[in-house]
Amino acid sequence: MNNPTSWAGKAVLSAICAVFLAVTSLGGQQVQATDLGVVEGSHSTATLYSEYEVYERGETFWLGLKLVPREGWHSYWKNYGDSGAAPIFNWTLPDGVTAGEPLYPTPHRMPIGPLMNYGYEAASTLLVPLVVSDGYQGSSVSFSVGVEWLVCEIECVPQDGSWTASIPVGAMQASNQSAPIFSAARAALPDLPIWSAALEVYAAQSRLKVYVEEAEVPNLAEAYFFPEDEGVTEYAAAQQWALTDEGLFVDMKRTEGGLEASGGKGVLVLSFTDGTERAVEVDADLQIVAASQGGSDQAQTAGSSPLIEATLPLWQAVIFALLGGMVLNLMPCVFPVLSLKAFSFIAANAKTASERKQEGWAYTAGIWISFMVIVAVLLIIKSGGAAIGWGFQLQEPAFVGSLVLLMVLVALSLSGMFNITIGVEGAGQGLAAQSGNKGAFFQGVLAALVATPCTAPLMAPAIGFALTQPAPTVFLVFSLLALGLALPFLALSYSPALARMMPRPGPWMETLKQALAFPMYLTAAWLLYVFNLQAGATATLALLVGVIVAIFGVWLWQTFKGIVGRAIAVLAMAGALAGIIYQPFGGTGTSQPPTNGEIQAYSEQNLQALLDDGETVFAYFTAEWCITCKVNEQVALFTDDTQALFADKGIRMLKGDWTNRNAEIANLLADYGRAGVPLYLLFSKGSSEAQILPEILTNGIIADAVNAIE
Repeated sequence: MNNPTSWAGKAVLSAICAVFLAVTSLGGQQVQATDLGVVEGSHSTATLYSEYEVYERGETFWLGLKLVPREGWHSYWKNYGDSGAAPIFNWTLPDGVTAGEPLYPTPHRMPIGPLMNYGYEAASTLLVPLVVSDGYQGSSVSFSVGVEWLVCEIECVPQDGSWTASIPVGAMQASNQSAPIFSAARAALPDLPIWSAALEVYAAQSRLKVYVEEAEVPNLAEAYFFPEDEGVTEYAAAQQWALTDEGLFVDMKRTEGGLEASGGKGVLVLSFTDGTERAVEVDADLQIVAASQGGSDQAQTAGSSPLIEATLPLWQAVIFALLGGMVLNLMPCVFPVLSLKAFSFIAANAKTASERKQEGWAYTAGIWISFMVIVAVLLIIKSGGAAIGWGFQLQEPAFVGSLVLLMVLVALSLSGMFNITIGVEGAGQGLAAQSGNKGAFFQGVLAALVATPCTAPLMAPAIGFALTQPAPTVFLVFSLLALGLALPFLALSYSPALARMMPRPGPWMETLKQALAFPMYLTAAWLLYVFNLQAGATATLALLVGVIVAIFGVWLWQTFKGIVGRAIAVLAMAGALAGIIYQPFGGTGTSQPPTNGEIQAYSEQNLQALLDDGETVFAYFTAEWCITCKVNEQVALFTDDTQALFADKGIRMLKGDWTNRNAEIANLLADYGRAGVPLYLLFSKGSSEAQILPEILTNGIIADAVNAIE
């Protein structure tokens, strides 16, 4: 006979088990509801998350799309800059549910050759709002969304994914599982607008004025504006900024006669001297300024008068420049060269007071002359209408590549491979007998070259003021900046007490000299990283080859003393330097693409018709979002040299535009073993067999290919 108590216990136990199973089952749905699925693309991964497990009527809920490009690849912001494509969302939603515009993380600048793109080199999460109306009748929100996005490295590959989900409707319930994802995504968003702003757009320049007090942004080192709409700026052009009593001004060059600006929204990124950044959304009042207003736009177009007016007194700018130059000695970019200078100062212990003073002034002269050369070139370029700023030379890959070579050679000299006269080439007692004026001058030049990308406190307002003034004032302010950078070591060279405190030269200095090579190697590594961002992997490989050839030339010079050996050494070093200066993407002057009448749209029929007529055909496949395509078009395909060659040879051009999906072009790319654009095909007269050109073009590559089929 059954025991009633035992039966009741079993019933209770069964009920507990049922509840447990229900909770477990619900837990499985939670995972399904918060992580809505992963799409593995060919070059990226996308995951869709829901912040809430249960939606409530009359509320807004958030989805998060996390895009993770393959290492070395990148995705894009809503305004992608010169080339690229923003993600596209295609929704299928029930009545009573709407999807809003996605919120993007703060974008990054991504320079690619002569172009500037906006996007993300690593993972990014876009937040998309879903609004469930009060009158929604369903017990769940069932939706599907298809997303298209673009990832690029040298080539660009479109990616796509789709998700379907059903979220129950009831009492609002957040997901603990997805909370960290959404918290991190919100932290990456720019702050909401906190300052009023105005955006004035002229024919050839735009000016953003943000009404912010100087005390709100202390120690500001740089301001950069990412416009949300096109037509505001030339993305690759440098932006100039100034913080005054009237507010923060950001001046941007724009293409005269280009797209018309339609809005003043964007993201303002503020960088500070302590290395931190702050991003703030801007919703500026847009004002299109006619060129006839006061004739001001004429001056802007000619590049003769910047928009920012000087509000800093000259005496204050001079003091700021001197103090800023002194503080610049503490910046990390100058440290490697200062290490060399400190070493030579120790070596100067055995020198006379007169010799120490001479070296101090030689070091100062190296800095001052270098600054004056840079400023002179800057003023010449600005007079031609270009919007550039201090440190512009490090925006040129050829200069950065040359600096990489210089730093490597200096480091190898310190390591003992060969001798370059930099003032620290000896050690021990023999060091004191050597004249160090040449080495001190060279150290000053190095200090000036590596200091230009740095901005120390007080420097920014002084430089901003100087670049709006006549040439004599510019040279005065930058002379004080150079003196400030040199002043600590110049003062030390006049101090006998400090000389007596220094340790005596000896064999130990050889070890120290070799140790000082490693900061120079690190500087070369940093410059190589900058070069790679500017010029890409192919140019970086060419730079490394050039550096190796130059080192080989130095080795030849050291090893062979005869005329022939040294001649070969000079040729090797000169060839390496020329190869570094002439980048793989370089070439002669560019021109605009031919008119549409000279380029036919690609189709199999158009291609076959031209070949049947005995024409030579160059077919290129591109897209508006393709970085490499745009670079190749600017520096190789649409140059004066290439277009003259095509005209002379009677070559007809076909353009395959893959900006939007096109099955015919996709099939052709697959036929040639390509996953994306660019693709360049050269068909000789009457032949259906194409010669495939490299993805990275130069004038020489195109000319060689054309001449080879003649």
